[in-house]
Amino acid sequence: MKFFRLSFIAAGILAMAACSKYPSGSSRLLEDLAVLTQVDVNTNFGQYKTYSIVDSVYYINGGDSSMILTPNARLVLNQIIGNMKARGFQKVAKSAKPDFGINVAAIKTTTVTYYYPGWYWGYPGYYSPGWWGYGSGYYYPYYPTYYSSYSSGTLIMEMVNFKAITPSGQVPVVWNAFIRGLLTNTHTTTDVTNSIDQAFIQTPAIKTSLK
Repeated sequence: MKFFRLSFIAAGILAMAACSKYPSGSSRLLEDLAVLTQVDVNTNFGQYKTYSIVDSVYYINGGDSSMILTPNARLVLNQIIGNMKARGFQKVAKSAKPDFGINVAAIKTTTVTYYYPGWYWGYPGYYSPGWWGYGSGYYYPYYPTYYSSYSSGTLIMEMVNFKAITPSGQVPVVWNAFIRGLLTNTHTTTDVTNSIDQAFIQTPAIKTSLK
């Protein structure tokens, strides 16, 4: 059995969100940021060097979905790129057959949200393995995260390993990060970038040993 590591800011908030319903008049949760990360501890990130990242953010708002490249979306993508560079990874085009691929999705909600990795794949246009040119689906080598919360928005970052595709053609997801609260319109761009940085800080294993 493979295990995963959980790290998060505002642990109490996420713990309560997993088992409690908040009154409609409560606004405290909407004002807080929470960062949760998962990593496949059996993946040796040090032996990989290259990655590619999607060229826009997959945005879900209720029943609608679209690809966006707004200034805020560019900010998110560039902050991820900066963190990957700081960890020694080299960004390449997806046609260059990178070791890793990074998907990014933003979800806007105003009610209780139940989330588990992969549910948004059913929306048209999400970056499927076929978009990357690999595999028949995604595969999580660890238990997925389930939680519910009153939230105005969640940013999801997901890293897949193209060098460890299963015999059935599934692409393993080796890291994901969830940042809740980024779409509340109460947080600055610094809050956004700091939260992305925190997601990487919580997963020091994401670092290459290759030069």
